[in-house]
Amino acid sequence: MLVLVVGVVLGFAVFAGVLWTVALIEKGPPPEPDPDAVEEVRRDYRCTVCGMRLTVTMAQEAASDPPKHCREEMVPV
Repeated sequence: MLVLVVGVVLGFAVFAGVLWTVALIEKGPPPEPDPDAVEEVRRDYRCTVCGMRLTVTMAQEAASDPPKHCREEMVPV
């Protein structure tokens, strides 16, 4: 009985993974950024986990979200 339950759960997990993959493929890649909308900026960020620093010099939007590093959002310096 336990083998049957484990088999059904694994089968469902594989099926859900295949559906998720097909949905991602069907959606396609994100649209290309508009070159005219890119602006020169100067923003410095620091990772709170490892201390890495990053300077952004070109951005699509004036007020964009900070980048992520070490799976955490970086903080403005």
